Amino acid sequence: MKRTKVPWVTALLLTVVGAAAAQNVNPDISVIGDVRAFATDDASDPKEGRLQLDLKSVELALQGYLNPYARADVFLGYHDDSFELEEAYATILRGLPGGLQVKAGKYRVDFGKLNLLHPHAYSFLDTPLVHRELLGEEGLVDIGVNLNLQAPLGNTVLTVSGNVLKGDFAEGHHHEHAAEDTSSMLDSFGRGLDDLDTLEEEAVETDLGYSERLGLFVPTGDYAGFEVGLNALQGTLDLNTGRKVKLLGADAKYRWAPDKYRSLTVQGEWIRSDRDVEHAGAGEGGVERVRADGFYAFLDWRFAQRWNAGVIGERSEMAEEEGVSIERVGAFAGFQLMEETTTLRVLLRQSDGDELAEPVREAILQLAFSLGPHRAHWF
Repeated sequence: MKRTKVPWVTALLLTVVGAAAAQNVNPDISVIGDVRAFATDDASDPKEGRLQLDLKSVELALQGYLNPYARADVFLGYHDDSFELEEAYATILRGLPGGLQVKAGKYRVDFGKLNLLHPHAYSFLDTPLVHRELLGEEGLVDIGVNLNLQAPLGNTVLTVSGNVLKGDFAEGHHHEHAAEDTSSMLDSFGRGLDDLDTLEEEAVETDLGYSERLGLFVPTGDYAGFEVGLNALQGTLDLNTGRKVKLLGADAKYRWAPDKYRSLTVQGEWIRSDRDVEHAGAGEGGVERVRADGFYAFLDWRFAQRWNAGVIGERSEMAEEEGVSIERVGAFAGFQLMEETTTLRVLLRQSDGDELAEPVREAILQLAFSLGPHRAHWF
C-alpha cells in the first residue's frame, strides 16, 4: 500500500477541519492505539525469547453526517513508522429509489464479513493468514464505487452488493517489517514476486476491477441469527502482460446475544485465488496460473460484562507459490477496564508451514485504547 507522507496528512487534516468549520459540521474525532508486548521462539528473530515492545498502530478517525441522507468517514493510520490514508469515503444511506445505498471513495471492500473491519476490532489481534496472503497484507482496500441493496424476504434479509474498483488492490501491499514484528516469520518465505530483498517492482499497468457479494441473513430466534455470503472478484494485475486475478469466497457467521453482557460468535471464511504469475520457465510469455486456497474459523464467547475468550484456526496457501502453505492456531482472551475505551487482550498461538524448520510459538499482550466515539469494541 502506498504510504502518505506526514506533510500531506497534515494538509488533509487542515482541509477536512476547515471544511467542517465552514459548513458548521462538527465531525466525530477518535484516536485508537494498539500497544503490544510479545515474545517468540522464532529462530529467525534476532530477539528470540526476549520480551519486545511495539506501538503496532495508531488510527485517527473523522466521521459524521453531511446531511440527513449522507455521511463521510476518513481514517488515517500510523504503521511501521509512517502514515497512510487508510480510508476516505462518502455514503448515501437513504433517499435513493428502492432503498439503494451508494458509497464512493477509498474503502475496505465488502469481500466477506471480516474485511470490512479494522484490525483493532479483532479479538484474535491480527489479520488472518488467508486475508493477508490472498487479499493483501492489510486487506482488500481500493478506490471505487459501491452499490448496496437490501431486500426483506419474509423474516430474512437478502443483500446484493457490487463494486467497481480502480484496480490498486492488484498492486499488492508492501511493508518493510521491523525485526520485532510478531509476524516476521510469515514474510520470510513464499512471497513470490514480493521478494524481501528486492521490494522495487517493475512498472505495471492495472485496470478496473469488479467485485460482487450476495448475503442472506436468517434470524434463528429472538436473540440469534445466521448469515451466509458468496463473494467474487475479477481484476487485472498487469495490462502489459495480460495477467489476471480471480477470487472466489464463501463465509458464514452465527451470533447469539441475549443481552449486552453475553454473546457467542462463530464465524468462518474460505477464499480461493486464481492468479497469473510471472515465472522463469513458465512457458510462452513466462506466465502461469497459480491456484491458492485458504480459510479461517473462530469462536468468540463473551461470558461476562467485561470478559471474553475464544479460539481460532487458520490456513493459507501462498498466492504466488504453488504448494507452499502455512497454518496456525491460537487461543485468546480479553478484558475491558470499566468500558470499551481500554481493552486488554492476550493471544497464545503456534504457526507451522512447509518452509518453517519447526513450529513457531508466540505470546502477545495487547493494550487497545480509544479516545472518542469510535471504539476498540468487542468483535
